[in-house]
Amino acid sequence: MKNYLTVFTDDTFYGQAALAHAQKLAQIFDVDIRTIALTQKTDLHAIFSAEDSDLLFFVMPVGDSKKNSFFNVKNARKWIRKSRVPVFTTGKFKPDISDYQQIILPLEIHCQEKELALWASYFPAYFQKNCPYVSKENVWIHIIYNQFKDESLRKKVQNNIDFVIKMFDNLEVCYELHPFTNVDNIHSFSLKFAKTIKNSVLLYLMPEYYSLIDFIFGPVSNSLLSNKEQIPVFCLNARNDLFVLCR
Repeated sequence: MKNYLTVFTDDTFYGQAALAHAQKLAQIFDVDIRTIALTQKTDLHAIFSAEDSDLLFFVMPVGDSKKNSFFNVKNARKWIRKSRVPVFTTGKFKPDISDYQQIILPLEIHCQEKELALWASYFPAYFQKNCPYVSKENVWIHIIYNQFKDESLRKKVQNNIDFVIKMFDNLEVCYELHPFTNVDNIHSFSLKFAKTIKNSVLLYLMPEYYSLIDFIFGPVSNSLLSNKEQIPVFCLNARNDLFVLCR
């Protein structure tokens, strides 16, 4: 297990909320915290060169404009896409005592989503290990997926689901399957789903490339990072040079 997480913080509501999230996450994962105080002189490029094998993930506050937070949606998205470790994004609200007990895991056709599922399994595993006051039955992973009409796409999704179910059963974590139909984008839909589940954290696989639809209507990550409900989003890059679980 990695032994620390890094949180970006400042004296704004967003920065202080990120620090509170980091403190709670450090308790769950039993790791130390390193802080980076954000100023206009902060060299974000130097932070990447400081990444090492003991870094678990970053905690980043994301505001709706540069006026109230160092990171707005646009520059947060650009920075996240360069990170070799996951980035846990937060809004201006500090975590509740029961936050992160409901994990929203959208699955589609990409093999890298199996690695996203592995990160999802860490939450109940480390809750159980480091937070004995939280019972195993209170921490759930909600697997949501689209039932495609196209047989080849449906088979790819099912391969991911079969793998994830086997892994979760072996790890003895609580999960629930939520199949849907006629969903244009499961990641956009995952935000709507997360709004119906209290104390949730949303996992998101950042695409390796943008599509034409992204250029026309904006990347899906924009709506996720700027969601008004301030639902935390755990972002992982889909990159071929990172470790990916195989079926």
